[in-house]
Amino acid sequence: MTTNTQPKPEGTNADQRHWIFAPFSPNFVGIGWFVWAIFTVIVAVRTGLHPERNSVSACYRVASECWWHGRGMYENVYDDKFNDIYNGFVYLPHAAIFYSPFYGLPLWLGESLNRTVIIAIMAWAIWRITRLASGRTWNEYFFTVSAITIGVGAGNAINGQYNLPLAGTLILAACTLIEKRWWWASIWLVVSILLKPIAIAPALLAFALFPALWWRLPAVLLGAFALPFALSPHGPGYAWAEYENFWTKVVRAAQPLPRRFAEFSTVLWWFGLDLSNAQRTICRALAAVATLGLGFVARRRLGLRDGTLILWALGVAYIVIFNPRTEGLTYVVVAPALALFGAIEFTAERSPRWRRSVGLFLLAMGILMIFVHELMPRSGAYYAVAQGSKDLLVRPIMAMIFYVWLAWLALAAHRSLLPEADLTPAVRSSR
Repeated sequence: MTTNTQPKPEGTNADQRHWIFAPFSPNFVGIGWFVWAIFTVIVAVRTGLHPERNSVSACYRVASECWWHGRGMYENVYDDKFNDIYNGFVYLPHAAIFYSPFYGLPLWLGESLNRTVIIAIMAWAIWRITRLASGRTWNEYFFTVSAITIGVGAGNAINGQYNLPLAGTLILAACTLIEKRWWWASIWLVVSILLKPIAIAPALLAFALFPALWWRLPAVLLGAFALPFALSPHGPGYAWAEYENFWTKVVRAAQPLPRRFAEFSTVLWWFGLDLSNAQRTICRALAAVATLGLGFVARRRLGLRDGTLILWALGVAYIVIFNPRTEGLTYVVVAPALALFGAIEFTAERSPRWRRSVGLFLLAMGILMIFVHELMPRSGAYYAVAQGSKDLLVRPIMAMIFYVWLAWLALAAHRSLLPEADLTPAVRSSR
């Protein structure tokens, strides 16, 4: 009689499957962390050697200097490329305060640490969201989502832009909503707004659909509003004046500029439909209502975990599609959602083949987001519209396709993103 001496696989029945594509295997979890570490070291060393090269963080550094020396942040920090005083520092005073720990250090060290922190926030957020979505004893989505996020977000990390921590804080907000940690969810949503005001859209979505936030989120916002008054070295009058200057600048920045951005109206214009500014505003408002409705249906039909994942993805997709100043680097906020939903569909063995094909297509779009700049034509009409280097069509089209898929999931999907039996214990207890 022969005895089977092969060790049994560890974990739940969901782990005991016939075949696992290598990037989703247990061995690639450690590789994912290794990739994040190497990426962080490369960016930190590069920044330390050339702290002023490709640095958008200089905007935050100068604003921080203005804050602590009592000068106007919004008059002294502007965009040199377009020579527009209303185009550079278009953030709340908190963005300058957040940079303060790095401002007090030598330039090379402060800039390197700044990059390390924003990358670490993103890596932690990716781990958290993929762990919550994982259906196995290991985090099968971590490597794939990390690789696509790093590829799309590398420019943000090199430049020190706040798009990276913005994406991370929105992910952490989604995680804490799934875990019913309402105070932390409120804090992460408010921090995302303080980093970049465009986060107001997903924050309002969460506020509208989670009654537990109806008094917690305003309370955290009130505390955040008071923070500059408490930290102003030049008295509350200076802080109030900077709030007023911020509002003036935001109103001015909302006006249309002669150049185009990577958002929906540019796609429509390219295909022959040139919308006026009023028409664009109406489209954004209608899309906001539609997004809220889709989020509501997803929460009702698919439960806390899956509904919140879809709500998060809808919120970040809305940001890049309908923000009038979306740039190519902004797409790092939607890249993790695109990669995660693609990975979920591609690895769902109980799904019909067409849905696994959709997952592969979503992953392919995530990879294309990384290389689209290099693939676009270097001459002709598109080259002229794109100012010679920026993708204004492919990324917004991909984000719009992803939005349509999310709408289908919210309205018509006949099962949850993962079978109930595949849920991790922490997620199962929160549903």
